[in-house]
Amino acid sequence: MLRRVLLVSMLVLLIGGVRPGLAFEAGDPGEPMDQYQMNFKRQNLGTALGIDQARVERLLQIDQKYKSRKHQAIHDAKAAFQQLQQVMSQPNPPEKQVAAILDNIMRLRKMKLTLEQEQLQEEKSILTPVQQARYIMLLMDMRHHIVKEAQRLRNTPQGVPVQPRPPGPREVPAVSRPGTGY
Repeated sequence: MLRRVLLVSMLVLLIGGVRPGLAFEAGDPGEPMDQYQMNFKRQNLGTALGIDQARVERLLQIDQKYKSRKHQAIHDAKAAFQQLQQVMSQPNPPEKQVAAILDNIMRLRKMKLTLEQEQLQEEKSILTPVQQARYIMLLMDMRHHIVKEAQRLRNTPQGVPVQPRPPGPREVPAVSRPGTGY
């Protein structure tokens, strides 16, 4: 029993690196989420980073170049995890098979990280460090916006019309609290 708990704990730690990315990756290329992200980037990168449209398009090309390969690694990791779940559902899962699946999951995670590093290196070659930081912050804001929008849509009762919100970064107004001096 302890062995199984340790194995599952280790797996959760290993998968933890792969799973967060799944929430932000779109399914198949060409899905509406991919199109939304491309449009968002095309409309916001130039002004946010202070670059011309040619460099925006180059960034988008780099993103497209790696998107399908990263998607494939994520898809393969999901399949490996499902395979692991299936094997672990057995009363006495075979150690060698479990080890092989775990090795495959770690290999896929490493592959995805390598692809992300290669993509960052290519982006680094056309952006200054400040532009890189702004780019990362813009992508984080975009992902945050997507998650919030998904939550809003999920929490809206069926049949109630949903008002679309304009994409893009939003400024949060400063709020002063009485008695706090802020």
